[in-house]
Amino acid sequence: MRTVTEAAYAKVNLTLAVTGRRADGYHTIESLFQSVSLCDKLTLERRESGFALNDVERIPAGENIIARADRLLRRECPALGGVAVTLEKNIPTQAGLGGGSTDAAAYLRGMDRLYGLGLGRERLRALAAELGADVPFCINGGTAVATGIGEMLTPVESHLPLWLVITKPKAGCSTPAMYRRIDERGESLRQRFTTQEAAKALEKGDLAGLCGSLYNVFEEVTALPELNEIRRELRQSGALAALMTGSGSAVFGIFPEEDMARAAAEKMAESRWAICCRGMN
Repeated sequence: MRTVTEAAYAKVNLTLAVTGRRADGYHTIESLFQSVSLCDKLTLERRESGFALNDVERIPAGENIIARADRLLRRECPALGGVAVTLEKNIPTQAGLGGGSTDAAAYLRGMDRLYGLGLGRERLRALAAELGADVPFCINGGTAVATGIGEMLTPVESHLPLWLVITKPKAGCSTPAMYRRIDERGESLRQRFTTQEAAKALEKGDLAGLCGSLYNVFEEVTALPELNEIRRELRQSGALAALMTGSGSAVFGIFPEEDMARAAAEKMAESRWAICCRGMN
């Protein structure tokens, strides 16, 4: 095998609460992750040695998460051969959609296939946890309750055909800055813990129950006034519920039918980035 291609699916947080902060500075969370059909694409091609990436985002090599994943994998497999990586980027950055995390996960999966490493999903998830909180989920994707820093995953069997419109204001949100705001609020921050409720709604195929249990604590500390306008537009277009994902700034709306979602995305795309996608189970 000389070349492999991996789809790197985005995720949304159907729920997200911050449950604490560890001694090492990482925050612990309770969240319901859902993969969606919006995706980047990675093509990996064997070469004699070294690592090359068409860095479409112009991120310094020391910070690029795909390059970090490569260094991590070579620590695990010192005799690993070379690779040229072509990244087709479709997931916007600073959006809370896990774009970097899912690219790193796709790279680990792809290299496991390309070189027949036989690491398996469990070992890949363990490696992924060293790269970031969302990366272990992105190894498998689907639907899962996440706790710890995001690495403790419990799969959820969803019986809902989710249709979403995801849109994003021009401004992004810095994840470290958003967590600092959470810390500053401290005990004054009143949260809802609806993850189990939302997971049960997915398992039962209860769309109304799911929409009623959506929650994201970061909506309480964001400083982007445009988010209220976006949520209102989604509602007016037929969304049953609308919520910011992750630490922002992307917002998703859940629609009862595919046709409604596609029409809403087409209309919203006239003024800002917007896309219709489905939940990936």
